[in-house]
Amino acid sequence: MEEIQDTNPTTLKVLMVPWLAHGHVIPYLELAKKLSKTNLFFIYFCSTPIILNSINQENLPKNIQLIEFPLPSSPQLPSHQHTTNGLPKNLLSTLIQTFGEAGSTFAKILDSLSPDLLIFDGFQPWAPELASSRKIPAIDFLIIGSASVSFFYHHYLYAGKRDFPFSGIFLKDYEAKQLQLTAEMNISIGPNVAFNGLEKSHEIILINTCNEIEGKYVDYLSTLSNKKVVPVGPLIREMETTTENEENSKIIQWLDKKDESSCVYVSFGSEYFLSKEEIEEIAQSLELSELNFIWVLRFPLGEETNIENALPKGFLDRVEGKGVIVEKWAPQARILEHPSVGGFLCHCGWNSILESLHFGVPLITMPMHFDQHTHSRMAVELGTAMEVVRDDQYGKLNKEETAKMIRNVVMEKNGGENVKAKVKELRKKIREKGEEEFDQVVNKLLHLSTKNKQ
Repeated sequence: MEEIQDTNPTTLKVLMVPWLAHGHVIPYLELAKKLSKTNLFFIYFCSTPIILNSINQENLPKNIQLIEFPLPSSPQLPSHQHTTNGLPKNLLSTLIQTFGEAGSTFAKILDSLSPDLLIFDGFQPWAPELASSRKIPAIDFLIIGSASVSFFYHHYLYAGKRDFPFSGIFLKDYEAKQLQLTAEMNISIGPNVAFNGLEKSHEIILINTCNEIEGKYVDYLSTLSNKKVVPVGPLIREMETTTENEENSKIIQWLDKKDESSCVYVSFGSEYFLSKEEIEEIAQSLELSELNFIWVLRFPLGEETNIENALPKGFLDRVEGKGVIVEKWAPQARILEHPSVGGFLCHCGWNSILESLHFGVPLITMPMHFDQHTHSRMAVELGTAMEVVRDDQYGKLNKEETAKMIRNVVMEKNGGENVKAKVKELRKKIREKGEEEFDQVVNKLLHLSTKNKQ
């Protein structure tokens, strides 16, 4: 890549290194863009070549430079798999281990760039250690909500000896067992790794949320970590009109023909793949709801699946005119901002929740794994979501109950009207307070960088 040098001596050089997942790269990149727009920072955005190649460089400000971070390639983990996107589950711990062994490469990057500040992700404990040894302040940037981080950090610190002080955030028994099983299968991403960044962050911790959404959890995380937790968000992806294609235009044209708030948008993120059983349950729920819908359906890389075969027999014929199935990718921000969309059925990835709140779309939550359960509880407690009903023992979905929940939210009845009102109210508050909160972020980072230079 073309070498770009920061020629302005008054700007501060910031090196940013996200974890190798789409859901981490997006908020890191949006934070880089927001910092760059102040003209006070020059950003080095550092990641593996496969991830950097997925970034649309045409839309990047000139004061953001992409820096390649090559990991060792092996027959087990070739370079095109140096990302969690499309990575087989059994290789996740291998990717984490490979990334964890890349400290010497990162040390060379630090010495070459000599940044004034490092913003790092929690999955690389070696990053703040190497930065600190060079007297570079290293700041942990958390890309999930403070309710979830504080809930899990509390249980890590107190190991069941003290109840979490907010009853709205909890795990059901089957969710706790699921998380325990996942932790046992991926021992390399245990809590000691997850919370290492909090403990090594220099003076402050950045987090992709805002006080209007999670103020009490931001404060509690500050108490637990003994550091000032500074909200930077919500960070929302800019809508890129340059990526518009014929398929995306058809989606928007289809929405244009529908009544206001009459459609539900369905998406489970870029890295969660529904099982055959889940696909059938959701399809039947959508059909029973009798609502218009757009459903983004994805399958793991290399698993070529015919959409028609994945869905219940005759489903596409029965929902013709009412439903649109989109493979792989859809312009989510453009869909959520469309007046015809009255609800968002999602897995509760944090980026999806923030986008939904930003565009004022009520949530129907169907958390699947990891921190999605606690994200969902936070959204419900906030009054911006209704969570689908599941079987208490195994978490099985119920198509009749799910259809009813979707209808309640989109048609604004049986509590759905309250969710719609709350989302609209919160949308306004977030937009009013956003820039004011970000000014505090800029001031904190400037203070840390310049203090270190003295």
